[in-house]
Amino acid sequence: MDGGIATDAARNGADWKVGVDIGGTFIDFCALEANSGRVASLKVLTTPEDPGAELMTGLTLLAEREGFDPTHTTRFVHGTTVGINTIIQRKGAPLALFTNAGFEDVIELARLRMPDMYSLFCSRPDPLISRDMIFGIPARMRADGSESQAPDMAAVKSAVAAAKANGAQGIIVAFLHAWRNAAQEASVKAAIAGLAPDFFVFTSAEVWPVIREYERSSTAILNGYVHPRVSGYLTALEERLNGRGVPARPMLTKSNGGLMNAAEGKRACVNMLLSGTASGVIGASWLARQAGEDKVLTLDIGGTSADFALIIG
Repeated sequence: MDGGIATDAARNGADWKVGVDIGGTFIDFCALEANSGRVASLKVLTTPEDPGAELMTGLTLLAEREGFDPTHTTRFVHGTTVGINTIIQRKGAPLALFTNAGFEDVIELARLRMPDMYSLFCSRPDPLISRDMIFGIPARMRADGSESQAPDMAAVKSAVAAAKANGAQGIIVAFLHAWRNAAQEASVKAAIAGLAPDFFVFTSAEVWPVIREYERSSTAILNGYVHPRVSGYLTALEERLNGRGVPARPMLTKSNGGLMNAAEGKRACVNMLLSGTASGVIGASWLARQAGEDKVLTLDIGGTSADFALIIG
């Protein structure tokens, strides 16, 4: 539907392609009118408590200064640091983790690696989920995907009540060998939905279905930790663009430099943690190629973090 609307906009004269990068301090706009090749750009201060609030301000300024017409926007690509800033600033959702009984320390143990193995004063960051919000559920899936012990639904009910009492907003379900067979995680998720429909729930298999419990569990936790803030942000973004008459649906840059739509971004939040960073690296790679350079080090300094990237070949 949006592709047809965007085509109609181009047919009516202008063909604007807009790129917006929202950081913790500034929103950067770059608009290309494809028919004439004219490029317009500007920078607007952001509101940290409501990232993206100044989106309308930027679009209005582009219209006033550069003749930009939002209704003739055929492409809107967006990079954001909302996800990664939420983690850096520890402003994510309070979560509970449901894992196998006996494996409640998987997040704390991690891979037993320290940032500096030779320092006696070295420490790792605190886990995003505290130990008192991790609940062991009697259940076991074998490594081949066959079930050894079905999930104890009485324990699930008790854990949901405790998570709610402790202030959790969402629950992450991460069981052994779920990458091979996700049935136990799915059944517990369904039970949680019936017991506490106000909770959002992510399972490790639906977020990152790979072998190794720590990596799969921690990735699912990151996805849940930023979910409310990212989902609310993307919903507001879509509403603001609709209100301004922008026909093109927003596309979001992923951490790998690819693109996804807003609906996917609300579910797979972890895929856009490095959205803004990746946009800069992809742009720097293109520029390096034009300059004939195949070994480049980039530095992107924002209001919250500084990002380095090494581009070779």
